[in-house]
Amino acid sequence: MALSREIGVLRRMIACYALVLFSVFVGLLALPLEGPSYAVRQFLSAKETLIPDSVPIVALGPVAPFVAPIMMALLIALLITFPFGLWFIFRFLRPALRSGERRTLTHTIVPSLILFYSGCATAYFFIIPRTFSILYSFAEPMGVAPFFALDEFISSVFFLTISVGIAFLLPVVMVVSSRLGFIPQGFWLRHWRGAVFSAIFFSAIVTPDGSGVTMAFLSVPLIVLYGIGAVVIVRRA
Repeated sequence: MALSREIGVLRRMIACYALVLFSVFVGLLALPLEGPSYAVRQFLSAKETLIPDSVPIVALGPVAPFVAPIMMALLIALLITFPFGLWFIFRFLRPALRSGERRTLTHTIVPSLILFYSGCATAYFFIIPRTFSILYSFAEPMGVAPFFALDEFISSVFFLTISVGIAFLLPVVMVVSSRLGFIPQGFWLRHWRGAVFSAIFFSAIVTPDGSGVTMAFLSVPLIVLYGIGAVVIVRRA
């Protein structure tokens, strides 16, 4: 009986978050009523900000121009509604936690927001534009005309922004797992070599190119964040 009640609560919270996400998503696609929508405007801004001026974006099929603003609206909607997602998760877990565990989760809400949005900003304003600039710099010496497929551009921006934002939550995951007793506090410092390898491996998986440029841009901050999390855990022991 208790399990079915908890499942019902979880279902309602997921439905509430989905409604918030969908409302923001539709608003980004439909508004303003005159002129380009907010999603289209953000796409035009991303095109000017993230890729070199000499690289045109090409639609390789009739579906790509239709999907592009949808993906951009979904990305912005996920960024806007991330605090609501955290709040719904905390509300669902709160009844099952003791007072000390509740305080631990409460104290991680603001750091989680800061780290997530810092990761998204790092990806959008640093990792993505520098990666595209470095990779396309090899086109001119080879005498080839560079271009960027529209669907690849949107998917790269979407996946990298969200994945780096989530990856920047690493210190929060470390602190919470140790404070709640899931992982011993000395585990993180003892296994720093494995953490370095895991950061490089994760960066190689989520980055879209095989050159290693994006991997290097992402793995270094992840290693630094791991070190910060390990130090925080030891100092609070």
